[in-house]
Order: sequence, then structure tokens, then C-alpha cells
Amino acid sequence: MKHIRLICLFCALSSLLLLICGCSSGKAKIPEPDDVFYVYDEAGIIDDELKSYIVSKNVSLCEQCGGQIVVAAVKTTGSKSIEKYAYELFNDWGIGDSEKNNGMLLLISVEEDDYWALQGEGLEKLIQSGTLKLMLTDHLEPFFAKKQYGEGIRMFFNALIDRYEQIYSITVTQSGTVDVPSTPQQTEPQQEAGSSFFSLFKSLIKFIAFVIVTFTVILLIVIAAIIVFIIIASLISAGSSTASFHSAAPRTVINPYSFKPSGTTFRTTSGRTGGFSSGRTGGFSSGRTGGFSSGRSGGFSSGGHHSGGGGGSRGGGAGRR
Repeated sequence: MKHIRLICLFCALSSLLLLICGCSSGKAKIPEPDDVFYVYDEAGIIDDELKSYIVSKNVSLCEQCGGQIVVAAVKTTGSKSIEKYAYELFNDWGIGDSEKNNGMLLLISVEEDDYWALQGEGLEKLIQSGTLKLMLTDHLEPFFAKKQYGEGIRMFFNALIDRYEQIYSITVTQSGTVDVPSTPQQTEPQQEAGSSFFSLFKSLIKFIAFVIVTFTVILLIVIAAIIVFIIIASLISAGSSTASFHSAAPRTVINPYSFKPSGTTFRTTSGRTGGFSSGRTGGFSSGRTGGFSSGRSGGFSSGGHHSGGGGGSRGGGAGRR
């Protein structure tokens, strides 16, 4: 029976280990910003013309007030909610001026069919969450429902630019055409080969680092599980080996009929005619002529006894569900 319990315990710890590893592998990592910074298109829904437009407007906006509007389109947020994913990406990238904290993020998750807008703390009173929600509903949602992501992003981005112009009393212009590297292909074959080699090397380094970290975590969990297993097994073995039987200690039986009041002395004396006599506090004594007579105080008396009683608040507009 003990071996069966130990086997069940080991199976439970193994299942817990597999569950932890499965949950950790399902988490989506926050991407690193690329050279463009203002546009991250992992999902491939933003064309080059729109990228150039967003970047050029951001250059003018950042020069005048330090504000930055980042558009990020990812395939999935994994096990993270889109709100948490947006919050982590916003802070990791450091969007907006560090002192004014006036950045803005539009996050789109294609597989979850959802989106989220998040403003910096410096804009929470100027562009409140309720206002962002209305802007998303009016400008992004109609196109998002039709899978026209590019047009919806452009409309919402322009609405944000208008808000910045009103807040800071500026005019954001499109400062020419900004060259944005094309995602699908490179212009020169040599650059493509060099970039491919660099990307492969970078991916290899990331994979090796991920394997090392994962292996270390799994090893620590296995060691902890083994230690817990050994401790529990030792406790079970110790508990079963120390069990023994003890005989009860003999009890002294008091004769209820041998009552001897305190302060009373019984003794046997021989009088002139024989018999029993007691001390001053009473008892039985025999007179000269026989019979029984009591002492000075005579009889038994009992003593008396007395008893007493007694903000980040939650920013950003609500995504489409």
C-alpha cells in the first residue's frame, strides 16, 4: 500500500512538471522594435505606402511635442490577454517622451480578431479611455469587421494625429516620403544573402539561449520534485516504523470507605475497662462503666468551601470581442 502511494505521488509531480512546461511554452514573447520603430507588422496586414505615411507623420509629431504613435500588428498574443500584451510592449519599447509620457500604441492581434489602444500616463486626462473607445468604434471597427485592416488603421491614426494637434497646438505634416524597407524582398541580392545569414545567426543564438533557459528551469523543477518526493517518502517510512504499543500504567485504587478527615487523629488506648478513645477533636471513647461517650467537641465536622463566580489605472479602449 505504501509503494502505491509513492507511485501516485511521483505521477502527480510529473504531471505538474509537464503542465508547467506546457504553460510556459504557450506564452507569446514581446517582440523587439525594428529600425522603423513606428510600425511593427508581424501579421503582414500593413502595406509599404501606409508604413511610410505613419513614419513620416510620426517624425513631424515627435519633433514638435515628443509624442509617438506606434502601430503593432501581431499574429497572436498567445496566452496573454491583449491588454497585458499591449501594456508590456508599451513599456518595453518606451513609447513617447520619457518626461511627458505622451506615447500612444495601437495593437492588433489577427488570430484573436481583437485590438487595443493604450495611451501613456501623460495623456490619460487629455485622451481618456472612454474617448479612445469611441475613436476605435468610429474609425477602426467598421473596417476591421470587413478585414480591411489598412484602411481602419489609417483612419484611426489620422484621428489620433488630430487629437495631438489640438492638445499641443501644433500642425503635423507629412515630411516627404520616408523610405521604409520592404518586408517581402530586398533590392540587392548581396544584401539579401547577408541579411539572411545575419537573421539565421541571430535566430540560432536566440534558440540556443531559449534551450539553455528552458533546460535550466526544467532541471530546477525536477530537482525540487525529487527533494519533495524524498522528504515525503522519509516521513511516511518514519511514521510507520515508530508505531508501537504501550501498556497502561497501573492505577491506584482508593477505597471509598476509608475516609479520614484532616486534622483528626484516631488512636487506640487502653482505659480502665478497655475500648476506644479519641483525641480532643472527637471520636469514640469508653467510660469506666462501659458504653460510648463522645469527646469534648464530639462527632465529625466538615470544613467550609467557598467558590467565586465570576491607473495603471487601466488605459486603452476596449477591444472588439
